[in-house]
Amino acid sequence: MNKIFKIGMIVAVVLGFTACYNDFDEPAPTKYWTAEDFAGSQIVTIKEFKQLFTDQYGTGASSLAKTYEVTEDYVISGKVISSDQQGNVYKAVYIYDGTAAIELKLMVSNYVYYHVGQTIFVKTKGLAIGNYRYMLSVGAMPSDADIANGYANTNIDTAPELEKHIFIGQLGQLTASDTITVNASNYATKLNDNYLGCLIRFEGINYKTGTYDGDTYPQYLEVTYPNGQTQGVYTNKYYDQENLIPTYAYNYGNDRYYGSSWFGFGTSTSGAGNYIVRVSGYANFADTPLPTTGASGDLTAIYTKYSSKSGGFIKYQLLMNGINDVQGFEATSTK
Repeated sequence: MNKIFKIGMIVAVVLGFTACYNDFDEPAPTKYWTAEDFAGSQIVTIKEFKQLFTDQYGTGASSLAKTYEVTEDYVISGKVISSDQQGNVYKAVYIYDGTAAIELKLMVSNYVYYHVGQTIFVKTKGLAIGNYRYMLSVGAMPSDADIANGYANTNIDTAPELEKHIFIGQLGQLTASDTITVNASNYATKLNDNYLGCLIRFEGINYKTGTYDGDTYPQYLEVTYPNGQTQGVYTNKYYDQENLIPTYAYNYGNDRYYGSSWFGFGTSTSGAGNYIVRVSGYANFADTPLPTTGASGDLTAIYTKYSSKSGGFIKYQLLMNGINDVQGFEATSTK
């Protein structure tokens, strides 16, 4: 009898392993979430969601570094309009729903999981809307260290938290309606802070060099740690003074620093119509030469805003997904 029982147990174990192998070889199809899956939640637009923060803190300098904790069961959704595949977008996914866009503070290699044009749903209860230098984002509640460093929320970067808050919808593609297009004739009336975080196509924009708003462009931000100190020392450096070809960012040897270049409409050297393209030294196009001064072309990028900690020295910055978002410019010749 014991022998029969043992044989039965062995058969059961073998069948169990077989079932596991079948599951491994033929995994269940990916679950793509839809609005119907969140019928018990309050589905709101991204514009309405951002308004929760604005209603409490406003939009001025006093709203910087403020945190709005989401306590209601709000769900937002939108198409992915950013990609970190080329290394310029970092720990972020931007989504757009036709009313507004917002940054999701996530992890690295997001392009593997969240594809451009794909819909993402976010259950926001327990998360935080934070304001960093005028840009609103949604992420996890900040720690004391985050707050001390001026960050009003932090990244959702653990698997349990991602599974709790982020849900992938159907794959898709960006259409013309997912990109806001401006040119020299309409940027002043069409583009405003309601479009922060959106994907903007700047048609016929010029590449500029020289002084804008007290800074000289192009430039890169060198970071050093003299005498082994842990606090970095930041120094603006200039390609011409270093006898370097101007590139989107600094990527020479083992040193990689953010680069900043100036694009704008018209000849004005101040005010509206001027934008700073900021590129990471870790972007795979960092060492691509910048255009010839005065050249014009088309540039597509995420529209962002940046200021000093106190809210002054405001600049509008453009976050490129990749080098293919720059079209039609004549590049600076190499030496």
